[in-house]
Amino acid sequence: MKHPITQKIKYLLIYAAIWLVILGIHTSTLHLLYNVSLGRALIDGIVFDGVFALLGIALWYPVFYNDIEKQSFINLLINHLSIMSLTLAFWISASVFILKSIFPETDMYLNSMNNGIAWRVFTGTFFYFALIMIYYLLIYGYNLREHIMEEAKLKQKVNEAELKTLKSQINPHFLFNSLNSISSLTITNPEKAHEMIIKLSSFLRYSLAHDPNNLIPLIQEIENMEAYISVEKIRFGDKLIFESNISEHCGKTKVPFMILQPLIENAIKHGVYEATSPIKVSVRCDKLDEKNMILTIGNEFDPEAISQKGTGTGIKNIKERLKIIYQINHLLSCEKTENYFKVTLVLPNKPAFRKKLDA
Repeated sequence: MKHPITQKIKYLLIYAAIWLVILGIHTSTLHLLYNVSLGRALIDGIVFDGVFALLGIALWYPVFYNDIEKQSFINLLINHLSIMSLTLAFWISASVFILKSIFPETDMYLNSMNNGIAWRVFTGTFFYFALIMIYYLLIYGYNLREHIMEEAKLKQKVNEAELKTLKSQINPHFLFNSLNSISSLTITNPEKAHEMIIKLSSFLRYSLAHDPNNLIPLIQEIENMEAYISVEKIRFGDKLIFESNISEHCGKTKVPFMILQPLIENAIKHGVYEATSPIKVSVRCDKLDEKNMILTIGNEFDPEAISQKGTGTGIKNIKERLKIIYQINHLLSCEKTENYFKVTLVLPNKPAFRKKLDA
């Protein structure tokens, strides 16, 4: 976020106009209530108000870097009291120095100015807290607008993700292979064919029944992926081995809907398709710390086999979706060795948006 005062000329002019009003009040108060001559009162106001106006612009930076959402109230208060003390000390010292350079030391005005330090401290304290409150309100407004915009992006992304998911799941190629395999089983193993039809139906129903904006328990995603794997095993038989190791904590944690399917499909495509021996596809989840869990999807592959070419859009789309939901970069990483490919997801327990995305 740019400086709210200096980013545009009109904001700087508004800020200057406010301080001109304050200067008028300052000058009138000194002249009418403290019997200071109009000229001296005006100079006093120009110096004191002008110095604080400049300091007020600089106060944006400690406000910006003292995130109100990431600090306790006590720490925030201590920080601002310390900054305020330094600000007031510099403001009064600098202003007094400038005025003493303008007026002779024998001037009676200087004596009255020294006697009025207490009310200047009170005034400076008011200016300080008024400014930081305005800055925090501006930051809050800016963050609120950003969240609204990001939420709109999320809705657009999840709608796109839903369409891409449906395209990859319910495309003619997928259904043709699945139904063709089931058709063969109706002759050789009718009971197995019946079981696979039920699992295919369950998987397709799951894909269509959930709102793509939802977060759902990871264990529910795993159960659906097992239905998906069962359908794929019709095609690949013993070549495909699926293994999941999900801790109890991870199983209850909610994750973005259909976040696993593109990764498991990718593992099957690049690991199982051209393999001549059994290939294991595994999903593992452990608690990383109090706020995050780590989810790993890995697959073996035959380095001698001709690899299926992909566009890379699946992993890219997941990265973008995670970034929008959690407001954190680099939640997904990939690692490839001689005969093993691994995708690692670090998933926070809660999304960045305050709006509930839970199912």
